[in-house]
Amino acid sequence: MKKQFAHIVLLFSLAACTNKAAQKPVWVNETPLLSFPKDSMMFTAKGKNWEASLQTFTQPVLLKIKFTGNGFVLSSQNKYGITEGTALLTLSNKKQKFFYPLNLQNNSFGEITDKDYRSPKTVNPDSGLAQHRMLHTIDEWRNIMNTPQQLEPFYEDIIQLNSVAGTYRAQKDKALSSFYIQPGSAMAVPVNSVYNKEENVYVVTAGPLKDKHNNTVANGTIVAFIYSDDKQTYRMEAALLNGLAAVKIPPEKNKQYRLMAKINQTASQQITLQP
Repeated sequence: MKKQFAHIVLLFSLAACTNKAAQKPVWVNETPLLSFPKDSMMFTAKGKNWEASLQTFTQPVLLKIKFTGNGFVLSSQNKYGITEGTALLTLSNKKQKFFYPLNLQNNSFGEITDKDYRSPKTVNPDSGLAQHRMLHTIDEWRNIMNTPQQLEPFYEDIIQLNSVAGTYRAQKDKALSSFYIQPGSAMAVPVNSVYNKEENVYVVTAGPLKDKHNNTVANGTIVAFIYSDDKQTYRMEAALLNGLAAVKIPPEKNKQYRLMAKINQTASQQITLQP
């Protein structure tokens, strides 16, 4: 009976030793701002059953662990930068976990890129030529840097664009920074008619059509040609190309047509179609 009791006490003692809680490792060179990936983290700790993970607010960071005589050293597995900001280091020993909040910054900016955003991307002079511009600068790891204009992450202003229709780039070497100035609406619709004897048709031409800034009105704009005699009204349509649109109208015996060309609410003077 005494031997049995001794064996039970020994088993409980071994279990107690096995389940002994690990002590929280001490961060020897603790710093509130870790320079990445240059800086390493040195810890004093007992045993070699430690695992480490580092999680930023956007991504996990791979770490390598090197055990020493009285603890271990943590360092980055790669030599690239990261998205800077807050992070959480987790040290694990079996089921126990210890947490160390910290902040990360890169020890190098890498390649620096300027960003120029415009809104709206398409401007029509009928509405106005004002454009909202926002500038900022990012490093190779997509961290926003202060702009040279002001010591702020972003610089914003309103700019006035020129009135010449075309495609422009906010940044000459970046196609994605393109924005567009469209032609505006036609200010007037000049129209004229010529009788083509060979084809026996009236060739009616509208144009050249210009907006208030002398831009040629956009290709594809529909021009309606509305003509009538004393009894009926007819309508033909044509799309602008290089500021001009034309239709062919066959004459009718004993009929004289009166015609006007129209784009939306802008109409030409009325003309008479005659040989």
